[in-house]
Amino acid sequence: MWQLSPEQGAALAQLQRERDLQRLGEGLAAAFPAIAQRAGERLGELVALGVQRGQAQGLTHMLALARYLACWCVWGTEFEAKPDFEWARDILGAAGRDEGAKVFQLCRRSREELARPGALSPEAFDTAIAALDTALVAGGTLGSLLARQRLQLGGACDIDAVEVRLVERSPAQQYRIEQGQWRRAAVAAERAPVLIRAGAQRPAALHVLSSAGQDMARLRVRTRADTCCDPAVHPLVTLNGSQGQSIWRGRDSADLQLDLCAAPPVPPPADALLPVIAAEGAVQDSLLSFGACGLRESGQPMGSFDLPLRTYAREQHLLAWRREAAAPMAIADARAAEALPASRVRIERDGSALDATRWQAGLAELDRLLVEGLQRLAGGWDRESGVSGARLQAQPRVLCGSAALTWGWADAPQGLSAPPYYRVAGQLDLVACQLDLRFSGTLNWQGSSSRLSLSCMASQPLQVSWERQPGEADLQASLQAAQLSFSLPFVLALESMATPDAAVANVAGPLQGALVGSCGLRPRGDGVGLQWFASLKVEPVSVALQLHDPVLGQQQCLRPLLPATKLLDWSLG
Repeated sequence: MWQLSPEQGAALAQLQRERDLQRLGEGLAAAFPAIAQRAGERLGELVALGVQRGQAQGLTHMLALARYLACWCVWGTEFEAKPDFEWARDILGAAGRDEGAKVFQLCRRSREELARPGALSPEAFDTAIAALDTALVAGGTLGSLLARQRLQLGGACDIDAVEVRLVERSPAQQYRIEQGQWRRAAVAAERAPVLIRAGAQRPAALHVLSSAGQDMARLRVRTRADTCCDPAVHPLVTLNGSQGQSIWRGRDSADLQLDLCAAPPVPPPADALLPVIAAEGAVQDSLLSFGACGLRESGQPMGSFDLPLRTYAREQHLLAWRREAAAPMAIADARAAEALPASRVRIERDGSALDATRWQAGLAELDRLLVEGLQRLAGGWDRESGVSGARLQAQPRVLCGSAALTWGWADAPQGLSAPPYYRVAGQLDLVACQLDLRFSGTLNWQGSSSRLSLSCMASQPLQVSWERQPGEADLQASLQAAQLSFSLPFVLALESMATPDAAVANVAGPLQGALVGSCGLRPRGDGVGLQWFASLKVEPVSVALQLHDPVLGQQQCLRPLLPATKLLDWSLG
């Protein structure tokens, strides 16, 4: 057994490299005698420079370097760095492609370009390449002391086109208003197939609406490959998804039908109301991959590429309710909340009714909280105004009337190549707020006696229809119509009960304070879905009063009537 020192090994490798460079130069001179004659004694320098540039491109085998240098002989030194040779840079810089495939495609494309008028005919180029292949195919890695290996060039093998289309099992349906009623209606949609060709821009992903049950969406995938290295290997189609990995090769990959399952719903918190309004849910991601050698006789190769698939749950929800106004009530009565009418609630998912018990309880909670707030306000009226015989009567109506809301994913007009949009549509015919507050009592002040009446009878409606459109990226913007803020004024009446010779109180300035609030639909605090909400409060109410006394003359004071009071802070969903 021979043992070499590092210095001896390096010297021997350098000697082998010089011999391989000489052999490479001889092969090029035989294949391109005109180039060798023109280069003369500088042919060795040309070869050494070409080897250096080729190795920087990942070429190490003598035949790969020879084919690369053959293209130098046709197009000039370092031609790939020149304008109009982007195709050469793309071929040489292709990641994951071995050197045999690179130089095969490089020479194929060069031959195509030589079909145009030029100094060298395609036939002459073919003859030169054949001579290099014969001489150097078993040349091995340049400068290597190991056993010499043949370079595997391969034949043409590429995918010519891929078509993906959606096979509908049942037409998609959405909740829409028809003749004043919310009903499920089929959605007419033309989903053109996605056609992918070599050289054309591919979609970033394909987007499909499906279900998590039996009625899953089905994709038909067809591949066309006129050339193939081995039908047992290529074309290769692979699907990696939630159901594992599936692989098809050769003829089996020509026409496939793939079932795509939507992601199962994420379990909500135990105390969450179901369904969560307009919660988009998880997206099921899978990857459809296509594989081939990427070698073509002509044209730009397609090679191997990935096509992400994103599957969305296509289920559609409807939430509708109706609330009636309460009867007039005396707020001081502890049983005031017992006579409140119950709300009627209907919830559906794809035509199937869901349990609405907790939703009804949530709407009943609104009325209960509002009555409690009015009872606090009645106490504040008794304390703040200083009247005797203080009373408060009301007929509260907050979010009374009918409301309906539907939500779910909907196909984008562009079809499979564009993400779907989350459709949220609704119709509200509500009285947002009308409390019909009537405060009364007797005001005794500095010898004057007056019947004092304070009321808030104004009404704020919320009547709107809306539907989020495909181009509306911000859901909050489309919900602005379903939200409102308001300020309802109070009105004061003062009636003197005194004799002509007694003091008399009059209103001397505008009434300060109002009933303010907001209600409608808004995003949930955790950012998942929407919720109904209503907020009401009374700003401090006061008025300037003037006293006319026959003895003492006129006096004036600012009289507080109602303190700042939070009446309601409610949300549902």
